Amino acid sequence: MMRLSVSKFSGRGGREINEDYLGFCGNEAIGCFVLADGAGGHEGGAIASKTVVQQVLKAFSLTPTVSREMVQASIATARTALNQARRQHPDQKNMNTTLAILLLDVDHKEAYWAHLGDSRIYLLRKGRAYALTRDHSILQSMIDAGLTQGTPRGSTERNTLYASVGSTDIPDRTVCEAPLALQMGDAFLLCSDGFWESVDEGIMEMTLRLSNSSEQWLQNMLAYIAEPSAETQDNFSALGVWLGDQEEATRIQRLS
Repeated sequence: MMRLSVSKFSGRGGREINEDYLGFCGNEAIGCFVLADGAGGHEGGAIASKTVVQQVLKAFSLTPTVSREMVQASIATARTALNQARRQHPDQKNMNTTLAILLLDVDHKEAYWAHLGDSRIYLLRKGRAYALTRDHSILQSMIDAGLTQGTPRGSTERNTLYASVGSTDIPDRTVCEAPLALQMGDAFLLCSDGFWESVDEGIMEMTLRLSNSSEQWLQNMLAYIAEPSAETQDNFSALGVWLGDQEEATRIQRLS
């Protein structure tokens, strides 16, 4: 029988304030998973990310529906919540945040997602990691257009975003076009850029094969965060979601 299992972690790194925020709600059959990475300084980013995540989860808990319309509504909810927070904190009018939302329905075997910014959502299926999202960053756009080579990892320019919750316009590739059909043994990872900067797809795959639970998988990945307390280490956060019996999910990944 398929069921959902989730683990989460959020670390401050070398920063004074943790501007990441994450959470989830639901049960073993249906769930809403949300992660945000705030910006704005002077606690503005922390206010933005917490406000947005809490409001998206509250809206889902009131109407627990997994659909493309629901994930679109979640983006609208996040934008409204951020605008309200800006009005309530006029000294933080520049506060902003990224956003990653994943909705899962085990009974109907469907997943929907949306994102803004460079917080990512990965699917791990049959031993391979696939990025469901594409960073809304200037550097990623340049890479996609063939104007530069490489990946955003390790680049000092990777954090220049052209879209976030507070953006005036919502770009394409924000909401998934069609549902993803779930399979037994699927795993999902939502993470902020401070996490995926150190934990690449190969590490995600390898640590999943070596893990016997979602919590162990997350802890194994965290071991690859280089110098987690170093001044250069950004906040780093992740949500790990397993689909199916944990032992069966791990076995399927190992045999793939």
